[in-house]
Order: sequence, then structure tokens, then C-alpha cells
Amino acid sequence: MLQGFSRVVTAILVSGVFSLSVGAADYEMPDAQAIKTLHVDFEDKLKELNIPGGLIAVYQDGKILHIKPFGLANVELDVPVTEDSVFEIGSISKQFTAAAVMMLAEEGKLALDDPIGKYLPGLPGEWMPATIRQLMLHQSGIPDYEEIRSYDVYRFRLTPEEVIKIAHSRPMDFAPGTGFYYSNTGYYLLSMIVEQVEKKSLRDVLKARIFDPLKMTHTRFADPAAIIKHRVEGYWENKVGELINRNPTEYSSTLGAGGMLTSAADMAKWDAALNGDRLLSGKWKAEMWTSGKLPDGTETNYGYGWDLKPYGENHTARTHSGQVGGFTAFYARLPDEGLSFMLFINRYQARGVRDATRKLIDTFLHTTAAE
Repeated sequence: MLQGFSRVVTAILVSGVFSLSVGAADYEMPDAQAIKTLHVDFEDKLKELNIPGGLIAVYQDGKILHIKPFGLANVELDVPVTEDSVFEIGSISKQFTAAAVMMLAEEGKLALDDPIGKYLPGLPGEWMPATIRQLMLHQSGIPDYEEIRSYDVYRFRLTPEEVIKIAHSRPMDFAPGTGFYYSNTGYYLLSMIVEQVEKKSLRDVLKARIFDPLKMTHTRFADPAAIIKHRVEGYWENKVGELINRNPTEYSSTLGAGGMLTSAADMAKWDAALNGDRLLSGKWKAEMWTSGKLPDGTETNYGYGWDLKPYGENHTARTHSGQVGGFTAFYARLPDEGLSFMLFINRYQARGVRDATRKLIDTFLHTTAAE
């Protein structure tokens, strides 16, 4: 395991790409050939999967260690991806929603074991006993509206009543607390609870509590009508393999379940904040990163907005993927190594991205394979 990182940051040039290396006696950057191979392989993977563009970033103790953009942010205008490009991140948004809930719990404004009916009295009766904690852990049993309507649901302006109606069109998956099933509806409802407690929109809550304090100036929720500097266009393939445009996500259709936009530099600021107690104390962060358990004791390997499966056999990992119309993203934190990884691409349903992610992580772990 890597320990004792120095805070001294030195600039180095690797294969023509500006990277930052934190001076550490027990960590060495991958050599130039390894970095070059990583870049070539990633570029080849983008071409293989018909992905217009992407960006990879590596963080060490919240500082950018390495960053490299690839391909096009806008195919029609021939605009390249840059280090400042802003991508949609889909379900990675959930960890910000969960953090807001935890901040309110730490302040005593809500309790994690409160039934959600306490805050949202107009919900279907069978949903009411589910708790805030169960929503965050995907153990509420409330059906996933995205699964019912597909990713296309995010293209439309929807009211909360419409989202609830979609989810309520299917019976409960199980009684609250008795099972585990990933549900975007749960995080939509969490967003509504935060709004009810704070008496303002979720985007205003996150801006005031997280984005502004951390100076995450390129992070916000999607809005097709807004002028967003450095915004990347999202794409998909049609049935004959042709690249097509995808509508940006509508905020009202997802709230805190997905649809946020951010940049590599802003994610470094978020990564740094997670290392300290600026937003949440150690006790609350530890709970956020504790796996949920089923009644029989089985661990779900999911915390509050975080996947908690280990990476390989020896690496503790806190991760989440994100996929929304036009985009795929992946964020991984390996806390024992002090390393984090971010991958953005501007294509939806690009199978095979997992291989590129593993190559990125393995290159900076100096391993050939994690498993």
C-alpha cells in the first residue's frame, strides 16, 4: 500500500502531456512508454467503439496527477475535447445527493431512519414506510422508473407526479428493507426530501453546500436550454451503427439520480474534499462508505451513492459508474493508495469501456491486471 505522500507537487512532461506528480518516496509515475501505451490503447478503444471523444484523469490525494483528452467534443463542428471539457456524468451524481442528505442528518435536520412519508405525504401508500436510509442503499423496493421507461425518460421535462406515476405503474419489487435492487426512483425521492427540508431546489442546495464552497465552477445540473461553457455533445448509435445526436438530459426528469455535468478539474476538488472533513466528519463519511446488509446478513457492496466492491483482490475501492443518454463515465477511489481515477466519454451504451477503465487503473497501480 502507498503511504506517506508528500504535498510537494512537481511538474513533469510525459509523452507530450502535462501531468502532475506528487513527490512521494514510495510511488513512481508510470514510465513514458507505459503512458504512451495507455494513450494509444484508449484512442484505439474509442475508434473500435465508435466513440467521438473522451478524457482520462488520475488524482493523487486530491491533486491532478495525470490528464489527457481525446477526440471530439462536437462531431458536427469538429471541436476537440480539452482538459476543460464538461461532460454529463449520469449516476455519479448520486454521491452528491447522498452527501447532501448526510449533511442534513449531521445537522439534525432529518434522520436516516425516518420513513419517507414523513417528508412526502402524497406518495403511494406502500412506499411510505420505506426509510431515507433504504432509499440511499437501494433497499426500498420502490421500482426504478428508468427501467420502466428506459434512458429515453431523461429527454423529457417531467413533474415529480409524472415520475412517481411511472414508478408506481409496477408493484413494489419487495417489502422495504428486505432486498436490494438498484432504483433511480430512490434518488429522485431523496432529492425531493432534500428540497422539502431546505425549502429550495436541489441544484440550489448543492450549489450552496458543495459546489460554491469547493469552487467547483464547472459543475451543475444539465439543462438543454442553458449556455454552458465547454459543454460536450452526447452521442449514440442507431440500429445500423451510425453515430447520432442525443438530447441533453432534462434536470426535471432526473434531479439527484443523474444528469449532472462536471469537468476533470472539478472532480479533483470533490476528490480532495472527500479526503478531509470540510463537508462531512469522519463518522458520517465512514457510514456513507459502509456496505448495506440484507436481513440474512448478506452485504450488498453498496453504500450511500457508492459501489463498494474491491478492485481486484487487494484494493479497497469506492466507485460509481454513470450512464445517461449520450454519455458514460466512471469514477474510482482507491483510498489505501491515495489514487483516484476519472473517465469520461461522450457516447451512450458503449460496451467495452470497462476494459479501458481497467487499463487506466492498472497502469497507475503498476500492475498488469487487478484480478
